[in-house]
Amino acid sequence: MRRKWGWIVASLALAVLLLVGGCGQHQDMVGPVLKRSKTTWYLYQGKGKSDVLSFQFNKADVVVKAVDAVGETAGENKLDSSFANPKYTGDISKNTLQVKANPAINLTFVAPYAGAGNGYAVTGYTVTYQGKTYRFARLKNTDQRKKEKSSTAASSSQDGGTSANGDNSSLANRLMTALVDVNAGAQPVADKAYVGTFSYRMFVGKNVAAGEITVNANGTYQNAWTELNTTKPADANKASVISYSISTGQLQAAYGKEYLAPKNLLTVNYTVHGQNAARRLPQRVTLWTNGRSGDNINLARARIENTDAQLIFYSKDITPWPKEGLGPAQTGVALTKMNGYVPGIPDVYNNTRNAYRAIQKTPVQSNADFMQLVGAITDANDSSIGNVSVDFTDLYGAGVKTTDYQGINKDGTKQAQMQYVFVVSPAKVVEGATYIINTQSGALLVFGLLDGKLYLLHQPDPDSSTVTWMGLTADLTVPPLQIRLNPSI
Repeated sequence: MRRKWGWIVASLALAVLLLVGGCGQHQDMVGPVLKRSKTTWYLYQGKGKSDVLSFQFNKADVVVKAVDAVGETAGENKLDSSFANPKYTGDISKNTLQVKANPAINLTFVAPYAGAGNGYAVTGYTVTYQGKTYRFARLKNTDQRKKEKSSTAASSSQDGGTSANGDNSSLANRLMTALVDVNAGAQPVADKAYVGTFSYRMFVGKNVAAGEITVNANGTYQNAWTELNTTKPADANKASVISYSISTGQLQAAYGKEYLAPKNLLTVNYTVHGQNAARRLPQRVTLWTNGRSGDNINLARARIENTDAQLIFYSKDITPWPKEGLGPAQTGVALTKMNGYVPGIPDVYNNTRNAYRAIQKTPVQSNADFMQLVGAITDANDSSIGNVSVDFTDLYGAGVKTTDYQGINKDGTKQAQMQYVFVVSPAKVVEGATYIINTQSGALLVFGLLDGKLYLLHQPDPDSSTVTWMGLTADLTVPPLQIRLNPSI
C-alpha cells in the first residue's frame, strides 16, 4: 500500500512540476515578426487612421515609413543619422525590439492582439511605445486592400471627410468646389520685397525636396514643394517623385515678419516603385481645407523674414540642406527669386486627372510604362504580382531590349517576341526556382508583355542558356486613383 501511495504522490509531484513549467514558459513575440520578412507591420493607436508607422524588415535593416493609415504603403521614410534605412535589434528573451532610426523606436511586446485597424482585420501584438499602449499588427488577409479598393467607386464618410476611388466619381468632379477663397479678407503686403516667386531647397523628413513660393501684393501666397525618394541632394535629378504638394493662403504681418496662414493644401502622391519619370502615374489626390469645418491642415507654423540682404523661410516641416542653413540655429532656408509661372491648385488637379486618364486609357507605351504599371500593382498587392514577389528597392530597370530575351519553346521553336520587357530583383531567392534568372548583376526576374498578357522568363535548365516565356495570371488594370477630401489627420 505504501508503494502505491508513493507512486501516486510522485505522479502528482511530476504533474505539478509540468504545470509550473508550462505556466512559466516564455512566449516569443518578437521572433515571428522578424521571420515575416516581406510582411508590412503597422504601429498605431486608436482606429489606425492617423499617425501610423509602417515597418518592413529586411535581413540587415528595416524600411520605416510614416503613412496616412493602416493598409497604406506610400509615406515618408524614417531613416538613421546617416540617412539610411535603420538597423534593428530584437531581444527575444525580453520581447523588445529596437529600431535605430533617428529618433530611435523602442517597442516592448506585451501580448498577442487581434482586432481592426482602419477597417482592416489585423493580427499582431499589443506593445508599449513612448510610454503608451500601441498596436503592432499586420493585415490578417493580404487580399483585403485589393478588395476594399474595388468594392465601391462612390464617395463615403470618413471621419468628417469624404473619399472615393476612381477619377469619374462624384467627389472627383466636385473636389475643386471645396477650395477656400484665399482673396477674401487678405491684407496687402506693405514690404514689396516679399512680392514675387522664390525657390528654395530643403529636406522633408529625410527626403530631398524642392520648393517654390509665390507671394502676391494683395497678401495671398502659394507654396509648392516636390518630395523625392532620396536622402542625397546629389541624386535629386535621378530620383523618383514621392509627392507634389501645393498650399494657398494668406500672409499675416507681425513683428516685422510675414506669417503664412494656410487655407488649402492639395497633395498628389505618385507610384514610386518602377516610376517612369516621363509619365508618372498618380496614386492618390488629397485636398485639405481650412474652411467652415475649422482647421484641418496639419502644417507647422511658417514665416518669411526680410534681413535686407535676403528673404529667409522658416518652417518646422522642413530642414535645410547640409551647410545651407540660415538664421537662428541654422533653421532657415534662403529664398532665391526666380521667373516663371507656377501652376495653381486647379491646374495641378486637372493636370493630374488628365495624366491619370491618359495612363488608364493606354497604360503601356514603353518598357518604362510597363515597369511602372507592375510597380503600381505590386504596391497595392503586398509587393507581389501573379504570386511572384518582387523587390523594387534592389536592382530593377527598363533599359533592356526585347530582342535580348528570345524565348524558345520546349520543342525548340522560337516564341513570339515580347512587346515590352523589364527586369527586377526577386523578393526572395527560392532555390531551384526556374523563373529566377542568374546574371552577372545578380538574380533577376524578367517580365514580358505581349498582347496585354503578362509573362515571366524561365530557365528550365540552369546549365543551359535556353529560356522560355511562361504566362502569369495577373490583372494588369491600372489601380484606381484615390480621391480624398478633408480626411482625418
